[in-house]
Amino acid sequence: MPTVNPPVTMYTGPLGSTVHALRADSGTVAELAAVDWSRHYRRVWLDPAGGLITLMSPSRLHEELAKTLDIVVDAAGSILAGAVDGLRTTRLRRPGDPPGTGVEPDCAFYIGPHARGYRAALVEGEAAADAFLDRTAPDLVVEVEITSADEGKIERYAEMGVRELWWLRGRRGTRELRAEFLALCPGSPPRNLQASELLVGLTPGDVCEAVEGVRLSLTLTERMEAVARVVRRRRQESVRVREEDPRYASYSE
Repeated sequence: MPTVNPPVTMYTGPLGSTVHALRADSGTVAELAAVDWSRHYRRVWLDPAGGLITLMSPSRLHEELAKTLDIVVDAAGSILAGAVDGLRTTRLRRPGDPPGTGVEPDCAFYIGPHARGYRAALVEGEAAADAFLDRTAPDLVVEVEITSADEGKIERYAEMGVRELWWLRGRRGTRELRAEFLALCPGSPPRNLQASELLVGLTPGDVCEAVEGVRLSLTLTERMEAVARVVRRRRQESVRVREEDPRYASYSE
């Protein structure tokens, strides 16, 4: 019979979220996937390959930042990529993993062609949409709080085929907010990005500024404009850099 060992360990994340983690063999993780953990915990990760189950009760700040980032990516993606479709906390799993296992990110998105493909599948019907999800990993995953209990998520996202991870780092009781962009590739360590390769040109600093603007806004129009303002400035700065770069001088003469 599979056994759970050691007992549950509890962590408190930097944003004040509570995370319960337990180690178990892969058979136990697969069996426990039959439990409806989402009735009691808002973020669930059942990882049979790593023999790990983590159950998060997000703090108010965690949920606020996740909701804000959903708005930021939706608005910026619409401008920069022409199409974006958010999956929020859909449980993601690798091909071959037992049903019910997988990881629930704070936000997940299809960008560009995949967003259009997913939308076409939804028009076709729920079965087609589910099939699309099963065979197509999100392009972008966003996490606002990764604790020492679940840092293995990054490797799992890479194995699933997620192309880019945005990791927002904040701390309860402070205004501190930093973002880190990672390019993911199966079998390779994550690569730090100075700017997103999916929402081209957008930097971690831009995202933090947009998050702050959205959090201070009262209406949907104000929130969209807060993000659009950051994107417009980034585009203008990119044009200026190109114009000042001597490598492009010959094209303007």
